[in-house]
Amino acid sequence: MASAFVRSALTVSMGLGCAFAGMTLALPCRAVLQAQGPVSGQLPAATVPFRPEPPVRSYVAIRRLDSNNERHRKEAWLVVRTELREDGAFTWQVLEEGGSEFIRRRVLLEALEKEAEVNATGQTRRSGLTADNYTFSAPTLRAGVVRVGIEPRRRADMLVKGELLMSPEGELLRVEGDLVKRPSFWTKSVHLVRHYGRVDGTHVPVRIDMVAQVRLVGASRLSMTYRYLQINGRPVQDDGRQASLITRAEGAVGGSTPR
Repeated sequence: MASAFVRSALTVSMGLGCAFAGMTLALPCRAVLQAQGPVSGQLPAATVPFRPEPPVRSYVAIRRLDSNNERHRKEAWLVVRTELREDGAFTWQVLEEGGSEFIRRRVLLEALEKEAEVNATGQTRRSGLTADNYTFSAPTLRAGVVRVGIEPRRRADMLVKGELLMSPEGELLRVEGDLVKRPSFWTKSVHLVRHYGRVDGTHVPVRIDMVAQVRLVGASRLSMTYRYLQINGRPVQDDGRQASLITRAEGAVGGSTPR
């Protein structure tokens, strides 16, 4: 598919994307609105109540990871049971897989290994959306969505230059932008879109989409969707979707790190 150097660059790029998927929001979006003053588009910040979101300390979730490279016409997917414990340990167990073995082994699984590494070292906490890491622009209201630009204060892994999208009530809907620090010479850019939703009353990431532009390889895409089984030790009520996968995952004991 490409040289060993390019394969390594692709793995690192996807790995940082998965690591970004595990980040928690350290700065409540309502705080951003209140700190910036009135919002253009007839949305005064004073009307937005400040109510910090409870942190996600642990979870168990089914994730589906899909990746493809158009230039080389290769694609692959994984369905994995993932678990994040309160001590920062992140583990997973493969339930189903298909497509290119190279992409599965050298991109998707190694990306999960990268996520485990950054969780274990606390890097996700140090790269959160905080005033220490970012400056925030004045909020603007367009088409019913509040937008706040984010600018990293330094060039560091996992920091993103882009914008936050929020509801008028201050609930985070999406984070979108480019990694400010390229993972390697071979990677020209990495664009991330992280979507949020509310599951059993808890605000959590529900999907991430990423495009890495890699020299000689071209655009490589990765998407990841979440199906939560537990959040902060509490079972999530099943709404019937993906029932077969959930049943299989609930029967799995713990998570395992692949070889």
